[in-house]
Amino acid sequence: MSAPRLGAAFLAAALLAACADDARAPLAPDDSAPRLAASPGQERQAAKTSLELIEDDWEGGALDRDNANRYRAYALMAPEKLPSKYRSAARGKDATPSMVEMARDWSALSEPTKKEIRDLRANGFGNLQRTKETTHFVLHYTTQGDWGVPSRDADRNGTPDFIDVAAESWEHIWQREIVQLGYRAPKFTTDHAGNPSQKFHVYYRDLPYYGYCVPENVELESASPVPVGTASGWIVIENDFYGFPANDEDVTGTEVIRSGALKVTQAHEFMHALQFNTNIYASRWMYEAHATWAEDAVYDGVNDWRGYVNSFFRTPDLPLTARNPYGGAFFMQWVTDRGGVDLARRILEATRTQSFADALQSLALGGSWAGIAAFAPAQPTLGVADYATGTSVVPNPRTALLLRATHDAYPVSVAVPAATKQVANGAPWGQGANYVEFLPTGADGTLTLTVDGADGYAWRAYAIVTAKTGGTTTVPIALDGASAGTATIRGFGRTAAKVTLAVTIADAKGVQVPFAYGATLGGAVAN
Repeated sequence: MSAPRLGAAFLAAALLAACADDARAPLAPDDSAPRLAASPGQERQAAKTSLELIEDDWEGGALDRDNANRYRAYALMAPEKLPSKYRSAARGKDATPSMVEMARDWSALSEPTKKEIRDLRANGFGNLQRTKETTHFVLHYTTQGDWGVPSRDADRNGTPDFIDVAAESWEHIWQREIVQLGYRAPKFTTDHAGNPSQKFHVYYRDLPYYGYCVPENVELESASPVPVGTASGWIVIENDFYGFPANDEDVTGTEVIRSGALKVTQAHEFMHALQFNTNIYASRWMYEAHATWAEDAVYDGVNDWRGYVNSFFRTPDLPLTARNPYGGAFFMQWVTDRGGVDLARRILEATRTQSFADALQSLALGGSWAGIAAFAPAQPTLGVADYATGTSVVPNPRTALLLRATHDAYPVSVAVPAATKQVANGAPWGQGANYVEFLPTGADGTLTLTVDGADGYAWRAYAIVTAKTGGTTTVPIALDGASAGTATIRGFGRTAAKVTLAVTIADAKGVQVPFAYGATLGGAVAN
């Protein structure tokens, strides 16, 4: 059915109602939280966003629950009300994680705090007095002031081109994510037969983020064996994307209508709304990695997600969920390349009965962490299919960020010591890896690599040989019961341009594990 056009007064009332108290107390947050509202990848922004600063103090105990949530609301709706220490001009990727925290906290907040947040939302979004409706969506926008969308109307249909693109994009996203990929529609938007019942609301305004999705009406269904609950939602999207990085569709980054950034942001945020109706309590790292992966699953030609890969590559030693979650789309690409595009949905749905880690193991890794070892050589070789075609205007992934060390003098003998409370050793954690690069001295020879990991861990090791012709070959290194092994690479300096040693732990143990590696260079070997 068609929803009525919403005036400012009705919209304000709707937003107040959307913030109605959840009668159920929120559960404690999971321990797989990413850096919240992280800045755009590719080291695009060194400064922390306001929400990052707030989350740092909340996690560190410097803010109580009420003030943390008031400041979260200020950061998005009234930055001038923030204490000076939380004010930042830095742009971020997504404010959704902070909004999820707010929704989980809602029933524990004081009434004055709830009222202030409701008033901020109603007073702000009530100014978006123009609307455009599609089959499944209502878009709220203005063409006036700082929140105005670009006013260009090339086809003179009375609607700004930006909103025309957005509206068409929303229906394409619905068709792709719900109809084709099989995700649950957002809560309250369809009846039991899948027919439209209520339209999903989207708001366009000036933001220091690409966008965010706000969960409402949180309902806890079960607390065991894992927390399971659902929520409805609404979305806020940046009103013009001016000043945000270029991508394969916004080639210069100066286009009047930044259609590429607009479309992938909508695909990302809508996936959050679908996640909310599957399990609002699922892993937040998975939420962001999965939603960033969805950008490419819907709009394969935009490739904005590649801009976050370098941030993911910068910390290969860490467990998956401690690495940049937006760059984690690289991991999700790897998973779905191997298991099919529907595997991402199946993992999400499995979080209704098990943790993300258990769902990942059972559905994508063959039932144990042993399968994660194959991800180690996929990183330096860019081993996901999306990189195989086309050239992106986003700067190329910098695989050198993965490297622990580079050697070009032999012999090599390195013992990575145990970490201390004061000094990290940079060695692999469970699911993490170290990479060491070996370069020829100029002579044709045989490179012999050795690896010896601390006992008691599921070590795996590979020699990744890069040929002078540009191709790569991955050679598994057999390890004995003491986690020691050797590999011999012939033609080093003649056919092989470099060799990269990848050492990883196919386990989830949370500790940096010391190991040793070495290399010797022998004489030329006859063919």
